[in-house]
Amino acid sequence: MMHRRDLLTTMLGATAALAVTRTAIAQVTPAGAIPTGAYLQMATAGGLFLENTARDAHAKTANPGVKKFARAEVVEQVNLARKINAYTGGAPVPGPAAAGPGGLIGGLVAAPVAVAGTAVNAATGIAGGVLGVPPSAQGMTTDAQKAQILAQLSAMPPGPQYDATFVNASLQGHQEALGIHGSYAQAGEDPGLRAIARGALPLINLHIARLSRMQAMMGGQAG
Repeated sequence: MMHRRDLLTTMLGATAALAVTRTAIAQVTPAGAIPTGAYLQMATAGGLFLENTARDAHAKTANPGVKKFARAEVVEQVNLARKINAYTGGAPVPGPAAAGPGGLIGGLVAAPVAVAGTAVNAATGIAGGVLGVPPSAQGMTTDAQKAQILAQLSAMPPGPQYDATFVNASLQGHQEALGIHGSYAQAGEDPGLRAIARGALPLINLHIARLSRMQAMMGGQAG
């Protein structure tokens, strides 16, 4: 399997990958799920988006709550990627010294994440875009839109507006992740990947709850 960072680069430059993503979401029904290949593509792109925006936030924010959340998010995404790569035979994800747009964050992925609780079954709809980038007709931001959001966040100076924008972007990313992993956990064709997707859901739901609380405290959507 291609290294996940190389895979994201390939997807961002390929129009066909966007078509696959849209088609896969359109195929989600109670009797079916995202095809395995498309699930892996979307899980990789979505995970990298959440990881890299969190690395940027951890490096820039002065808000203790945002910094704590960003640290937890990097751990979540790196550990999930390792599980997927180990199952599919992909190259291992770099460890604590891995670099992202926000710089190095030493020690963030030293310990495994404990995942507990019950999983949700259904894919979720996504409401609204972030940073003026609307989601696609199926409720998903495309890979190119994710790259645009990440670039805009990276270019923003630290401060309350940055923090609110990061929280909004991460919340939408987690809602998309809930739809992707939730659909595959419900009816994916590979039992091992179904188990991994199901195991990711409790922490995704926990982070959605935390982000929603932070968003409310910050006054809602960033302007």
